[in-house]
Amino acid sequence: MSEIETRLFHYFVVTCEEENFARAAERLGITPPTLTHQIKKLEAQVGTLLLIRSGKTKFKITEAGRRFLEGARGVLHHAQETEKAAQRAARGEIGTVELGYTFPIIYTGLIHRLIGLFRLRQPAVDVRMREVSTLALIESILSKRLDAGFARSPDHYPLGVKGFPVYKTKVVLALPADHRLARRAGAISPTELANERFISTSVSYDLAFKPHAASIAKLGRFNPKISKRADDLATVLAYVSAGYGIAPITAPMAESKPPNVVFKPLAERVTPQVDYVFMHRSNESNPAARALIEIALAQRLKHAN
Repeated sequence: MSEIETRLFHYFVVTCEEENFARAAERLGITPPTLTHQIKKLEAQVGTLLLIRSGKTKFKITEAGRRFLEGARGVLHHAQETEKAAQRAARGEIGTVELGYTFPIIYTGLIHRLIGLFRLRQPAVDVRMREVSTLALIESILSKRLDAGFARSPDHYPLGVKGFPVYKTKVVLALPADHRLARRAGAISPTELANERFISTSVSYDLAFKPHAASIAKLGRFNPKISKRADDLATVLAYVSAGYGIAPITAPMAESKPPNVVFKPLAERVTPQVDYVFMHRSNESNPAARALIEIALAQRLKHAN
C-alpha cells in the first residue's frame, strides 16, 4: 500500500464525524465533488470500500471503514502531537542541554540559582551536568560535546566561544593546619610569603589564566618558589593538606573544607579577584541552550573585571 497523505486521513475523519458529504465539505472548505474525489482516492490507496453512498450526500460506513477510522484518528493525533513537540522544541521548551562546570562552582550557589530558575521556566528540558576543567569546557563547547558551562574566566576566548561574568570572588590563601601563619589571627600580608613554597596549577593552566601565585608575589615584591603543580584546584588542595606548601585559591574552594587545610584572607587592599563566567557557543543552534543562555544573561554581573 502506498503512503497515505495526512490530509486524506483528515478528510475521512471529518466526513465520518459529520455523517454527511455536504456538511463535511463545508467544514473542510472544499466542494462536495472534491471531497468525493478525495475519498475515492483514499479508498483506492487502501484497496477497499470505506464508505457506501446511500444518496447524494448520505453514506454508510463499512466495517473496514470503522477500523480505518480508529487508525485515522490515531494518525491525526500523533501528527498533531508531533507538530506540537516540534514547535515546543523550536521555542526551547523541550530538549536537552549538556552543561559543564568546574569544581569550585558548586560552592558559589550559581548552579542552584541559575539552573533552578531555568528548571522553573523550562521544566521539560533535561539538563545534564558534567564536571570539567575550564580548558576542557572550552574544547567541549567548540566540539559540541557540551552546550555551555560555568568556569573561571580565561584571559581570552577562542573563536566560536563567548562568555560573560556571573560571579566574582576573592583569592584566599590555603595553608597546612600546622603552618606558622595558619595559627595566627587576622589576614596575611603578601610580604610575609617571600620564603614560602607555593603549590600552583599546571603550566598550561597558568598560560590560560592569571596565575594566583604570580599575582600575590607581585604584591609582595618577590619571585614565588613553586614546589608542586597540579592540573586542577582539588589536587592543589590535596598537596596543601599533605604539607607540600601553601596555595592562593579562589574563596569558594574554602567551602570544600579539606582536612589539615586552613584558609586565610589576604591583608591587601587590592586583593586578586577572579570572575566566574558562563560560556557558550557564539552561534548556538540548540533552542533549549539558547533559553538557558538568556536566563544566564539576565544574571550577569554589571561590574566585572
